[in-house]
Amino acid sequence: MMMIRSPSIRLVLSSLMMPLHVLVIVFQRMSQIHNTASAFPEVPLARKSLSMRRLRRGASSIVYGTPESMELPNVERIFAVSDLHTDDSMNFKWLEEKCQNADTSCSPGPDDALIVAGDISHDLDQIEATLRVLKEGLQCEVFFVIGNHEAWVGGEAMTELGLTDSLPKIDAINELCHSLGVITEHRLVGSDNKFPTWILPMQSWYDGTLSFPECSDLCEDFITWPWVDFTRCSWPDEFARDPTDFDNPRIPDGLVEYFLEKNEGAIQEIQKSYSSLQQSEEKLPGLITFTHFLPNKQTLPDWKTPESDSFSRSWFDHGAAGVSAKFAKVSGSKLIDEQIRSIWPDLNGNDDSEPIRHIHVFGHSHRPKEFIWGGIRYVHNPLGKPRERDCRMIDDDVSFKLIWDTNVGTVSAEQVIRYWEEKGGGKKVVWRYMLRRKSTRRKIIKSIRQETRRVRFLKE
Repeated sequence: MMMIRSPSIRLVLSSLMMPLHVLVIVFQRMSQIHNTASAFPEVPLARKSLSMRRLRRGASSIVYGTPESMELPNVERIFAVSDLHTDDSMNFKWLEEKCQNADTSCSPGPDDALIVAGDISHDLDQIEATLRVLKEGLQCEVFFVIGNHEAWVGGEAMTELGLTDSLPKIDAINELCHSLGVITEHRLVGSDNKFPTWILPMQSWYDGTLSFPECSDLCEDFITWPWVDFTRCSWPDEFARDPTDFDNPRIPDGLVEYFLEKNEGAIQEIQKSYSSLQQSEEKLPGLITFTHFLPNKQTLPDWKTPESDSFSRSWFDHGAAGVSAKFAKVSGSKLIDEQIRSIWPDLNGNDDSEPIRHIHVFGHSHRPKEFIWGGIRYVHNPLGKPRERDCRMIDDDVSFKLIWDTNVGTVSAEQVIRYWEEKGGGKKVVWRYMLRRKSTRRKIIKSIRQETRRVRFLKE
């Protein structure tokens, strides 16, 4: 029988299998241990006298109407990254190097926070190892939301754990995060400083609503397209799509609404805080929302004009129009954007001259993007796969991206629409890389065939 290496995962999964009354006792005991631990001198010294710290630093003694447990008052800078994919040994090595002896001038440190917008791994042990490297190496607050890879099930290891469906696996990952001190819920950060902000992790999925218009001919083979989610994710029957829906076959129906509903409780708490501050005429904190999946068509890798809703098929000038059109179907949902814009519309701004107060971080596409649309700044900073960095689809010197400083507010950055075209060398670089890959692949196949013939000859 396969042994589970991680004690944290064993604890999480065993708790999921306990009878309810036993589980209550366990969590009560854990709460007692936590309360006892908080009595040690080190912790009060780190968080003691919130009002005294504000007076010493000259900060305004604003009451945000937020329980102290929901505040991280000391956080100064907020960084973002996504799509770490540490199943790949080169990516895990990159992460270890970034976190060991990190240069805090360009990486998060003990007074900072890091947003990880999904897709660490499908493997629970690898997720834990990655989060430990981040927490222990950077010593910062880490926020995380699941991506599609985290929802994958199947294989001997997960069957051994009893994780044969995606929703229980997502629950197990969130419990694992909690046990490691990784945050999967909303927090008000930097409330000691002049420009605090809410950080809100938001669960989501995709529903086909970001599909490119008039591109159905590019998606005729969508039903057989080898998108791994269609075989590795397992959802309850209630999310099965009507077999007569030929536009978005195999995409779960109603799953986006299911996940967005889970965000509503946190949204209502944030809205209550904003309302209270507005009534007292206090300055409102900023807002950083983040999902793994894309929130609108403007965030698609091939969308060239964020300020416009008009699509041009001429944008598919890179030789992979079919892949682009099919990916759009599984990229995200327009309902995500509707939800983030509903939180506090006054933050979204009506004038380009106003400072940005709402940032949305997303992942999934592996194509860096940064722009402002409708008063919200959208940021995608993926690590992606080594081959994508090799062909300059992604910056080969990618790092954690600073997006907010609670002493100065949003941190400005250059607009990026199609990184590979603007900074990566364009189509010629991509095509040369693809030709090299094809040549290398042919050589490998030729070598395998020669070795096969040699072995057959020796056997005869």
